[in-house]
Amino acid sequence: MAQSTVALISPALQEATKRSTLVWRQDLEALFNHAKDRFPDVVWELGEGSVDEQEVWGHKAIVYARAPPSFQARYFSFRPNPYASSPPPTTSAFSLDLEPSRTPSPTSIAHSAAPTNQLLRLSTSINPDLFSNELEYLYTGQGFGEAFEFLYDASETMPSETDGEELRIDKLRKDLVFMWRSRLYSDVRIALTGNFSSSNHENTTAIFSSHRFILVSRSSYFHTALLAWPSKNDQQTLTLPSPPFTPASLHFTLGFIYTGTLIFSHRSYDLDTAFHIMRSATYLGLSTLYDEIQARIVQEMTHGLFHAFLQFSEYERLTSGAWGTGGCRCRQCARRAPRVLEFSLEDDVKNQLLERGARRALVGLFGEGWCTAEFAMLPAKLRDGILKGVGKRTTPQNAFALLAAAQHALGRLEAIIDAWAGDVKEMILVARRSIDDVICGQAEACFSTPEWNDIMERDGVAFEDAERVEWIMAAVLRGVHERNAAILYQILVSSILLRPHPTEADAPMLSSTSHVRVQVEQARVDLLRWIGKRWLGIRQEGGFDQLEGWALKEISDNLEVPIEDLINPNLSLSVSSKPPRQSTLIRARENASTNDNISLHSSMRVSVNKLPMGRSGISPSGRRASSITGTSYKTMSRSNLNASTTTLAVARGSRLAKEDDGEDDRGNDTDSS
Repeated sequence: MAQSTVALISPALQEATKRSTLVWRQDLEALFNHAKDRFPDVVWELGEGSVDEQEVWGHKAIVYARAPPSFQARYFSFRPNPYASSPPPTTSAFSLDLEPSRTPSPTSIAHSAAPTNQLLRLSTSINPDLFSNELEYLYTGQGFGEAFEFLYDASETMPSETDGEELRIDKLRKDLVFMWRSRLYSDVRIALTGNFSSSNHENTTAIFSSHRFILVSRSSYFHTALLAWPSKNDQQTLTLPSPPFTPASLHFTLGFIYTGTLIFSHRSYDLDTAFHIMRSATYLGLSTLYDEIQARIVQEMTHGLFHAFLQFSEYERLTSGAWGTGGCRCRQCARRAPRVLEFSLEDDVKNQLLERGARRALVGLFGEGWCTAEFAMLPAKLRDGILKGVGKRTTPQNAFALLAAAQHALGRLEAIIDAWAGDVKEMILVARRSIDDVICGQAEACFSTPEWNDIMERDGVAFEDAERVEWIMAAVLRGVHERNAAILYQILVSSILLRPHPTEADAPMLSSTSHVRVQVEQARVDLLRWIGKRWLGIRQEGGFDQLEGWALKEISDNLEVPIEDLINPNLSLSVSSKPPRQSTLIRARENASTNDNISLHSSMRVSVNKLPMGRSGISPSGRRASSITGTSYKTMSRSNLNASTTTLAVARGSRLAKEDDGEDDRGNDTDSS
């Protein structure tokens, strides 16, 4: 058959449907050229009485379904009634738009048309070339040449050159559907036996009538089964297994065999039927049907399934590594993606393309997209793999978006009382812990992302800004530990509270009444309390060693602990001898006039031990920053700030000098001895 010779094309929907049509027309052309070997029931003996007498073989069903009255009157004078129990339809161009049923309606044996097993011979003296071209048109919709005007009745409008090809293909499909559904000279029955009803648990048998010459021309399975049948004259009944076949999937599979497309009627199919169609295509050896239903599952039923047809490198280039931007996150996709993933991993499927798209989709659906029974019912191993995928996407670029998705999911799960909600909540919390770690471990990168910059530039006035900032500050307090606490404090102050205004000189970006400032200030206070309880552990981890001078002094003043006691005594000479760094705001203003004053955030000069604290030493994430009664600020000149940082340098230098002098003295004593 032709599908084995056509080069494989990328199975995106457009390419898949194009290839389906191409292979279908090639199969019909092969049927016309080899009609003698594919169960013919009529033969024309052309050139009667001449030495060049020829035989042209064909099929009555094609002629009755396709030929206009003028053709039948000239070449088909013997016209027996092809219908056993129903009158013939009034037109051969049966419209697909008139099919009323939305579910398959297999025919019963009692209403099948009685096949005519005897070969009909017709003798005529017509021109063999002209007749052959006209008959080829009936089979393929092409190759009719000069017979065009003859084949169209005077009442029909002749198509233009631009749309003529599409009209001929459309008419060919409609005529073949008419031939199939009306059972014109059908000579084979296909039976399915199984339990096809959700209410009735008894097995039933569904019967579909068809034509052997179509089946053997389109399917390698039918070609082998029907040509090897012991008796080729009796009407045959083939039994197909269920599963993979169902009445619905067989209906669409047969329609595809006749028309080369799944869009041959207004009947629709659901995702389960699509899965059965794909399995049916594999069973029957229909590669074009497999590619088309695969493409329709991806692009129509799951809205692209996160660009399943793209390789990883192309997908990354398209999304630029951003989470949640590569596909659809609607509720329908959230329910279907887990089913697609499970189907793709079945032993008789093993579809890597659907698996790749479904895994991407479930990572992209993190959040409310996981709050479905379909996701919760996935095997634990699959869910763990998807959770790891979310972990790989947890970067500073995506941290705040993932955090918001996690919070929305947790809020939605509160209203779900089903047992599966607990499993999903546990996964959401695990993912949120990873998000917290990224926000705290890479805070400077996170607070430099466009998403956070937009919040700062809006001064937190957007509807969702207050809630998002509250979630982010809560994540900071959840993810803090001894190694990152001090640097987190420095970043909150320098990157947020003291970030300079882009246009107004000597002014911070956040206004004094900003909700963002209030919430960040509350987080700063809570963070100081946490540091006050654990500063010894922080020192042991070297958490204070990399701070800028102003931040170290500010923490020292608030804790009422000398700077020397905050520095790890094991600090190497190379690090200790570095001059203290200036704050971000000073560096931003270093070209300004020396007489200008710089508005700086001032640490509260109250001992942390005197501040009210809960048992945990850190305020709950739910406390609103608006509860702060006030924030202390003062104006400090550049010389005063430089003096404070210089004090730190002198203190460090003095200690190092004393240590060096002691080592020199010990060295001299050793030399003298």
